[in-house]
Amino acid sequence: GARAEEPRVVVTDRGAYTSIAKPGAPTNIVGLPRLSHMITMATGGKTYGVQYSVAHDPKRPGIAIPGEGYIGMPLPSNCNWYAGGFFDLLLNGKSIGSIPVESFVGRASGIRGHIDMVFDTPAALVRIRFLGLAGDDALYGQVLLEAKKEIASMQVRLRCYPSAFVSKAERHVLTPVRDVGPDDRAELDTAKEFWLLYYDRIFDAGHIGGSRTGVGPCAVLWLGGQTRKVVVPVDRYGITTTMDFKPELRDFRFVFFDYKGTKNEAAIADLRSRAESLQQELAAMEFVDTSVATWPLARKQAEITALLASMPTAVEEAKRYRDWAVQLTGMLARLQSGGPGAIQAESAAIGIIQQWEKGIPALKLRALLEKI
Repeated sequence: GARAEEPRVVVTDRGAYTSIAKPGAPTNIVGLPRLSHMITMATGGKTYGVQYSVAHDPKRPGIAIPGEGYIGMPLPSNCNWYAGGFFDLLLNGKSIGSIPVESFVGRASGIRGHIDMVFDTPAALVRIRFLGLAGDDALYGQVLLEAKKEIASMQVRLRCYPSAFVSKAERHVLTPVRDVGPDDRAELDTAKEFWLLYYDRIFDAGHIGGSRTGVGPCAVLWLGGQTRKVVVPVDRYGITTTMDFKPELRDFRFVFFDYKGTKNEAAIADLRSRAESLQQELAAMEFVDTSVATWPLARKQAEITALLASMPTAVEEAKRYRDWAVQLTGMLARLQSGGPGAIQAESAAIGIIQQWEKGIPALKLRALLEKI
């Protein structure tokens, strides 16, 4: 009989496009060309979209100009983890957003999907990786640093508009031990409070008020023991959570949820029931993308050599694949050693592997046509 489909993650690069930022955009970028690039990840449990968005001023080459932010999450909903910028990383007090992203790529290997951003900043080489697991409704996040100089402070600012873009509402932030209400401000006890659920009491999922419909809450969980200080002012519209991490660490971990379509009560019960196991899972999680580190170069080389042997005219292609093989040999060795340079080696290897695999169907077709 028919066997059930294996669950798998589907990652789709929607491509980058540039448009002129119109009035209504943040004033600092109006009139400038703005690049937007979204990559989506469908796990079967949820579809998340991560977007990189910055403007450029021809008079200031080499500088990225974020509007409200540079890393947004337009899906599942554009209000929860804010599409216009939900994640800002600051090293030694400076946002990395003014440095253009070096690479922004997504890929899936079976039951895992990855979306990666690499930034080459003065303080450190930074990789921000979002990871999805087949059948799961969570988006896992990792910030990995290769420090170039002393990192005295490491801060992340998270921005959300819980459930809807509304100000006539009743925002709340729930922690494992308390509920923080509108206009209040919480400084967390980092030993006990390692997750936050942002919800709106009026705009629960499905609630319609004016032209807005509530989508439901959102949440973040992080590794207990990684933070020095977390502050949440429960503002009436957008909520910005400021997290100071221990700057001596190099691997910082998160779990994001967009509970779109889920009522507050159900989302709260869900997160409470899973928080402990998520902590353990996050601590043990292997963020390394083994599909790159263990890509079977020797076997792939043998396959392409055999294919090209039947095509004496494909001189350029043969050289290109030989060059790629040499480059990959070095990159994969550096990646497996896991030392300095691993972030860039992986990022470059992904680019070559994607080009390598993309070129094969056309070569196979050409080989077939040359036989005729």
